[in-house]
Amino acid sequence: MISVSVNGYGTIGKRVADALSKHPDIKLVGISKFTPDADARIAAAKGISIFASKENHDAFVKFGVSPAGSVEEMVDASEIVIDASPDKKGIKNKEEVYMRKNKRAVFQGGEKDNIAEISFNARSNFNSAKNKNYVRVVSCNTTGLCRIIKPILENRDDLEKISVSLVRRGADPNDSKGSALNSIEWESNSHHAHDIQTVLGSIPIKTTAFKAPQTLMHVHSISIKFRGAAPSKQDIENIYSKESRVALLRNASSTSDIIEKARDLGFARNDIFLVNLHANTIISDGNELSMVITVPQESIVVPENVDAIISMVDLMDQKRSMELTEKILGLGNIKSRLEAAFA
Repeated sequence: MISVSVNGYGTIGKRVADALSKHPDIKLVGISKFTPDADARIAAAKGISIFASKENHDAFVKFGVSPAGSVEEMVDASEIVIDASPDKKGIKNKEEVYMRKNKRAVFQGGEKDNIAEISFNARSNFNSAKNKNYVRVVSCNTTGLCRIIKPILENRDDLEKISVSLVRRGADPNDSKGSALNSIEWESNSHHAHDIQTVLGSIPIKTTAFKAPQTLMHVHSISIKFRGAAPSKQDIENIYSKESRVALLRNASSTSDIIEKARDLGFARNDIFLVNLHANTIISDGNELSMVITVPQESIVVPENVDAIISMVDLMDQKRSMELTEKILGLGNIKSRLEAAFA
């Protein structure tokens, strides 16, 4: 059993903790909490051990949640720490805690790529995390794009360039600060292209990101130019129908429609974990291919965090790890039911 803790219990941390608690080869040591709140009570009710900062120990007890120990004690008891702390805090945790205690860690995409030895996507470069001490799971947007681009690279060797326009959600649904109500922000040459290259190598890609006042999903418009004739629409559907972490949706028309179906189908937290490729947007014209994907930002990186741990300790190969992770999260069921809803 691999002893793993989750440092941070927000959007990503709570989902990763739930997944790890179901993994037969992982022992979830516990999660860190710095504020006694409803999330702490819910975690405790699930049987998850909560570790608090020493200065807040008494506040947790008064709140009715007895910590299992301090955050430092949690790290001491762990072989690997999933760092799910707020963006840019991971580097401080690495330098002041993990390195000092000689602990391995998995960081999230909100950190710069130089925080880790490699950037990770299970479908794209699973083996590169073997025996590494510090691994960075790339962001939700980059995860979705890697799952889409990697199969193209495996099927074609004449890719000329990729252009992506990303419409990003302004905030997660649980973010009370929200986003700008009356504005759309943009960033040319956004960091996503570089992040994809940290996983897939020096592929010719440019990304532009737009931040919109909505919370449900990210939307990407992808254009790929080939030196030869582009794959046909049927070719693309055939490629991605075999991808276990891609849902091929034929008739979806909006992010709200997808989330509503996730609710109707009873998916926990509306989590999809998959990148959605919208078949009704695939256009093959000469040597150019275009398509639209949607990315469920709250959940898509959860399976990558689990697989990163398995790769780091070289417990099993890529196929077995991904299949086990998908079984734990119910990805096969989610994929088939979501595709059937939009057939």
